[in-house]
Amino acid sequence: MGKKASTDKKPFGFGNTSRRFTMSTRKVKGSIAKDRFAFDQAMKGNDCAKIRKGGDFVVQERDFFGNEIGKPTVYEVKTGNSKLTEAQEKRKRQLGRDRYKVVRY
Repeated sequence: MGKKASTDKKPFGFGNTSRRFTMSTRKVKGSIAKDRFAFDQAMKGNDCAKIRKGGDFVVQERDFFGNEIGKPTVYEVKTGNSKLTEAQEKRKRQLGRDRYKVVRY
């Protein structure tokens, strides 16, 4: 008996590769922007903690000696001209201008 002829068009026979390996460019740009923001805050010496709800990061500014400056601030990282969602707008109104900031990359 010879080799079985493959009728499916899947490369390398790995199943559904299109679903596994594709990530939209918007999501990739967003994740790169978030990593860049976290790196920038670390280089400034600030504490940067990722949060799940109401924003991307909570940043506590620190001075040269490690003392806290001001109150923790919630930062939302956006790319291009993307808009805030309704939940993000609500959170922005709750916290006010001083404690909620939008950073664009």
